[in-house]
Formats: sequence, C-alpha cells, structure tokens
Amino acid sequence: MNKEHLYYVDLVRVLTVGLVIGTHVLALAPVAPSVLDGALGMIFHVSREVFFLLTAFVLTYSTRKTVRWPAFWRRRYLFVAVPYLMWTVLYFFADGGPYLGQVFVQQLLTGTARYHLYFLLVSMQIYLVFPLLRMLLRAARRWHGALLVLAVVFQLIFASAVQHQWDLGPLSGWLRAPDALLPSYAGYVLVGSIAAWHRDALVGWTRRQVRLVFGGAAGVVALAIGGYLGQVRGGQPPLQAGMVFQPVIVVESLAIAWAFLATGLIWAERGRFGARLVMSTSDASFGVYLLHPLVLQGILLGATASGLAGLAQTAPDALVLAVLVLVLLPLTYLVSGLLTAAVRRTPVSLALTGRARAPIPVPPREDLALVTTGGAR
Repeated sequence: MNKEHLYYVDLVRVLTVGLVIGTHVLALAPVAPSVLDGALGMIFHVSREVFFLLTAFVLTYSTRKTVRWPAFWRRRYLFVAVPYLMWTVLYFFADGGPYLGQVFVQQLLTGTARYHLYFLLVSMQIYLVFPLLRMLLRAARRWHGALLVLAVVFQLIFASAVQHQWDLGPLSGWLRAPDALLPSYAGYVLVGSIAAWHRDALVGWTRRQVRLVFGGAAGVVALAIGGYLGQVRGGQPPLQAGMVFQPVIVVESLAIAWAFLATGLIWAERGRFGARLVMSTSDASFGVYLLHPLVLQGILLGATASGLAGLAQTAPDALVLAVLVLVLLPLTYLVSGLLTAAVRRTPVSLALTGRARAPIPVPPREDLALVTTGGAR
C-alpha cells in the first residue's frame, strides 16, 4: 500500500527507546535503591506502556486497508520470532547458561532470558489476535468512545490488582507474573489502535492544543512523583513504591505518550532538524532495544573491574544518578546504535536486529571513475 510516512512516529520511537534504556540504566545502578532513584524511575517506567501504545498505533495505521493476514503473520513473525530465539540463546549464555543451572526452555517460553525480552513475546501475541482487534474496531466504530473509556478503566483496575496483589483465585498467578502476557496490556493496545483509527482528528486536535498537552503531561508527572513520595513516606521501600503496575502509571503513560506525539508533530512540521539521524535511529530502534542490555552488561563489568562501581557507592546519590542519566544513558544508546548499524550490513541482520540486511552504500558513478583511474578525469 502507498502509505504516508509518519515522520512524527520516528521521533516518538527514538524517545521511547531512550526511556527504555534509562529504565535499565537505573535498574543496574551500582548503588542501593534510593528515593531519588525511584522518583526518576516513575518517569522512565512508562516506556513499556508507551511502546505498546505505539505498536498498536503503527499496526493499525499500516493495516488500515485490506490485509492478507497469512502474509501479515509470515512477515511479522519472521522479523520478531527469529530475533527472539537468537537473543534468548545469546543472553542465556551471557548470564552463565547451564553453568549456573539455568533452564533454557523455561526462559524461551517465559521471556526471562533477559529482563526486556517479554516485550517480544507480547508483540507476538498482539500479532496473533490483531485481526480480531480490527474486526472489533470495525464492528464497534460507533462506540469507540465507550471502548476507549473501557480500556482505560480496565488498565486502572488491573494495575491496582497487581499493586495490591488481589486474591482472584485462579487468576492470582497472572497478577504475580503479568509481564509477558498480552491481557496485562490489552487496554493500551486498544487505546493505541483507536488513536490510529482516528489519527486525523487526534493529530489535528493535538496541533491546536500543544500547550494543553504539554501542561497536562507535566501535571500528571508531578502527580505521579508526588504519589510515589507519599507511598515512601508511608513506609514503602522505594522499589515497591515505584513499581510499574500501579494506577498512576496508567495515566502517566497516556500523558507522556501524548506529549511525545505533540513533540513529534512540532519536529515534523518545523523543518525536521537532524532528520537523517532521527530516522536512522528510528530504523535501528528494534536492534538497539534487543542488544542494549548486553552493552550495559559490558559497561557494568568494566566499571566493576576498574573500581568505578565501588567508587559510586561512596559518592552522593544525586551525583551518581546524574552521571547515569546524563552520561551512561546516551553512551549506551550511542554504542548500541553503532553496533546495530554495523550488524545491519551483515548476513545476520535479520536474526539480531529484526531488520533485513541494509544495502552497502555505493559511491556515485563519478567517484567510482576517480577510484578506478587513480584520480584522472
């Protein structure tokens, strides 16, 4: 299909990957969890929810016309299932594999070979049921507003159930391990799909109300951090108070996703500064997502061997967190991006980055003539 390229989606994807890396940088910090650490985590934690909103948005937009579902599934599973298998193997051995008594099959089925692989399992579940979601959107096109409310209410209730570990009988196991199951994010998928279905109206309103979007997002973030501080003050440890599954994260995720959309629209409509970098980073985003934990593992091993990890434990928390967010996060992003770009030009590109092999740039014909003639014209 001839589809309009949504430049603002490129920037949203780049920003969201930054949140993902930030979450994992904070999680691997060589210091004890602190109140400030948890407060930053309340912002970075929305990365998974924004990613599911974005995934549903892009899928719905790209399949807005007639779709041949067998071809859809073949393509989607090829570019997700193969990298999932390969990176499960790589992380299995990177963490000691059988030498530490780890069970590969269990990790493969649960997405636990590394803390971020659950996203690929959920993505494959989304692909499986996506035709049903499209049927629902078409059949209930007059009630999308009600579906939107239902989706948000579901996520609020589910987040509260996980946070407080409600006793739901046979469903209690789901609440204890919700990460790799699609129903845990069903509301976000539905919201993202409805947003894409009404893309023109959403984009038009966002353009007119940019200040309201940014102001609302700032207010919701302040509310989330305030709620977190209140829980800590009430006696909860920072890790528990800053957990991903809690109702305020639902509202915060929607607000930040909307702010990202507004940011992307402003960027796309005002010259697309640095467009080449943004679009290449967006294109490499899946590869960056897949391999950045390995980069972080290498950096952490180097910091431990050099004594920097021990030094960090004696430094003020604010200084350590500043270095992590302002130095380690962009460094990890940069190294992961460069590695992804290098792998993209090899035969293993699809297996490791979820993208077909990128063509090797060919010099212009005039430059080739200069090379072959030793510079003579």
